[in-house]
Amino acid sequence: STSPLAGPARCRPAMGGSSSSPLAGCQPGATAASGGPIVLSVVRTGAWGMGLDEDVWQVEVPAIATVADLKAQVAELYGLPAEAQQLGLSSGSSPQAALGDAVQVQTLVGKRIYMDPAPVPAGLAAGGPLGDFDLGASSPEEEAIMAGMAEMMFGAAQESHEVDQALVESLQGVTYKVVFQRPQDAGGLAAGKKVQLELDALALVGDVQMMVEVELFGSAGAEPAFMVFEGTPLPPHLPLFHAGIEDGKTVIVAKDRPPPTEEELMMMNLLGGGGMLEDGSAMRA
Repeated sequence: STSPLAGPARCRPAMGGSSSSPLAGCQPGATAASGGPIVLSVVRTGAWGMGLDEDVWQVEVPAIATVADLKAQVAELYGLPAEAQQLGLSSGSSPQAALGDAVQVQTLVGKRIYMDPAPVPAGLAAGGPLGDFDLGASSPEEEAIMAGMAEMMFGAAQESHEVDQALVESLQGVTYKVVFQRPQDAGGLAAGKKVQLELDALALVGDVQMMVEVELFGSAGAEPAFMVFEGTPLPPHLPLFHAGIEDGKTVIVAKDRPPPTEEELMMMNLLGGGGMLEDGSAMRA
């Protein structure tokens, strides 16, 4: 191969690095003789939704490599297509501030390189089957992005299974005091009302919602209600602890469901949601 990445340019996770990283054992910024390999720190940001705020991967590439070669190496080592990656010198960089594929990696030695998901194509963000975008007419780049995101999300679910199991065991018998607030502008009998309930940390959102509705409205189903925590709708099958709800937290009992996030739109496309949200309600235009 004529590629500058030909040969065993790879690393194994360094001491103290994430146990989920398949690579390491390289020293960040380490170089061999002139023209030899360079080890770069690639920070997988929390935007990937893999359960951790971030994870640092040590990736080894030849000194003559470019950012495009670095993406290719990440793709080879982690199974994430290059098209799904956006690399930059800060987390959450705009596409305009992202590192171009032609940038030489020698200029990045000693710097942390942040890997965010590549922006969702405009047609895909419009909703795929939920809008005018035709998944059957996806470009190879769009398909690669979707495949990469799917692999990362489902791979993360598998990796976190054992951790979740241990956490569930540790939360047996643990209770949280949680505040549920109905906004004033929601109107109705419970406008502006708050209630505090002591709940099992493992309780499902759907079960909790019925209890909350009885406390606020006198009966379940009396008024439209959507459980929202920190701006994100809570799926009924999610345990409280998994939603990040802890002792003293406040959950909003909204009258209307918040607009779907970009992550929800992408997940619905991946799963062929056909315009349905996790709670079974129809997606609004």
